[in-house]
Amino acid sequence: MTKDKLKSKLFIISIAIFIAALLVPISTYPQKLPKPIGYINDFAGVIDENSKLKMERLAEVIKKTTGAEIAVATVKSIQPYATIEEFSIDLASRWGIGEKGKDNGILIVLAMNERRVRIEVGYGLEGIIPDGLAGEIIDKSMLPYFRSGNYGIGLLKGVEAIAGIIAKEYNVDLSKYDLNVRESRKYTRQSRFPIGLLSFIILLFLFGGGRFFLWPLIFLGGFSGSGFFGGGFGSGGD
Repeated sequence: MTKDKLKSKLFIISIAIFIAALLVPISTYPQKLPKPIGYINDFAGVIDENSKLKMERLAEVIKKTTGAEIAVATVKSIQPYATIEEFSIDLASRWGIGEKGKDNGILIVLAMNERRVRIEVGYGLEGIIPDGLAGEIIDKSMLPYFRSGNYGIGLLKGVEAIAGIIAKEYNVDLSKYDLNVRESRKYTRQSRFPIGLLSFIILLFLFGGGRFFLWPLIFLGGFSGSGFFGGGFGSGGD
């Protein structure tokens, strides 16, 4: 075999390997997908405590009454995945959302860096929540809140819309269930904290001259901030 023919064959083989690598789905590569910690998985840290508790409670009721499962995942980025659809499909498959054999699970994914959100619907629920309806839920119930930085409320509205559709399909009256959220542990600790502190401050006020110790009372409240989310925020649909 001449050197020219050998070079030609090696070149063709190299091209074939390169093309094959491009055709391999990204999901076949090992990915560090996060593990679920419950129905609501706020890996990006953007959901407020109250919205999280409400979504968890609603997901629990839907699971108990219909068997269907609703899960939420927020992530900072879907990288190295090319699209939120690929990421959502892999994540839903890895987590095993829904009952075995029924595929009646729904996963809502919010990707902060990509500014994308997707509702991944299992085959068992596609009849009542087709792609068009999922897109409508995103556009009307969720995006208005996302664009103003209220991610927790936007996700809650999406979960409420989905839960309502599933409940109707299974003839479940959600009004019969207590969906009210009790004070979270976070706020309970905050509410108890000032009681003991107040007694201490009163003593300091009585024995320390008074006016100086009034100033800390003005700043006991907590501060919360929100950042501007620039750019468009859209769904991950086709």
